[in-house]
Amino acid sequence: MIQSAGVNIADKQKKDRLYELDYMRFIACLAVMVVHITANGVTDYIQGSFPHIVTLIINRSFKFTTPVFAFLSGVTSFFSYKKRKFEYFPYLKKRLGRVLVPYFVWCLIYYAIYIKLGLYVFNIADFTEKVLWGKMSYHLYFVIMITQMYIVGPVFYKILKESDKKELILIASGVITALCARYMTFENSDRIFLKYMVFYMLGIYVTMEHDRFISWTERNKVLIVVGYIASSLAYAATTYYGLPIYIYSWFIFSVFSVLFVYRMGLIMCKMLKSIYSFIKLFGQASYYIYLMHPLILTMAILYTNSHGILSVTKRLLIYFVTVIPITVISCLIFTAVKNKIKKHKKAALAAGKN
Repeated sequence: MIQSAGVNIADKQKKDRLYELDYMRFIACLAVMVVHITANGVTDYIQGSFPHIVTLIINRSFKFTTPVFAFLSGVTSFFSYKKRKFEYFPYLKKRLGRVLVPYFVWCLIYYAIYIKLGLYVFNIADFTEKVLWGKMSYHLYFVIMITQMYIVGPVFYKILKESDKKELILIASGVITALCARYMTFENSDRIFLKYMVFYMLGIYVTMEHDRFISWTERNKVLIVVGYIASSLAYAATTYYGLPIYIYSWFIFSVFSVLFVYRMGLIMCKMLKSIYSFIKLFGQASYYIYLMHPLILTMAILYTNSHGILSVTKRLLIYFVTVIPITVISCLIFTAVKNKIKKHKKAALAAGKN
């Protein structure tokens, strides 16, 4: 009887939190830094050289970050509503507050530093446009896209929740996503949520069919791994040769990548339980890491330029040993201090009530 109760508690804890998501966030957060660092090798190495090809393959193999983050946002936005009533405006206030406040703060930081470095000239109209379109830095398009997703997400949630054809809806949304990715080519179209819709909807689907989804990925784990490797190479090849179908190869790669990273999250969840507290803290810091790392990369690039470092390989090594450690350590410390302050405030509030 005691053993049974223990199992029930463990099962309840497992269902109350999807621990694999923390490991997925860890993978995606490291991947986004790798992508942005290796992008310099893709552009700077001699086209067709061995280092260029290797760097391109690495860059494309890790370029699953936007789909994975969209997927994670879909899960975390709606998982808690399995046990409570959904209310649109409280949901929107919570989601947008967590995303837009740090975004605006970092826009101010980027603008101030880039003006100091001579990269920008102060202009209030220019500042406003950059903030509204996510143009303050090249990676901030994601914030504009995910904000739209949060606004329309409840519609996706309602459609999936009330349908007994959830898989067909996902397939239809996948077709729409692929077609939008291919044919929406106007300026700033990369900020339109329709280009990433299926990944967010897949995240919502997982909140409703979690056990079924895990079972499916377990049965098809070989296909997922092979599909990820093959689609990574195909994505790199179509990019290298500039083929028009590269956008479809990106879509197929993105689908396999989300499944692959999910499988990796499940495996790490079992194998790395002893460091879960670190993984959890890393996950809490992931948004700050995402916002900050291009600034450190820009500083590193300016350093190598000013010191006449011409070797692309040496430049990449400098970027790796500076950008990742400085960004990660800074954001982990900030998050740990923030958590401690929040904990003290909560304790003081509880003491005051007593």
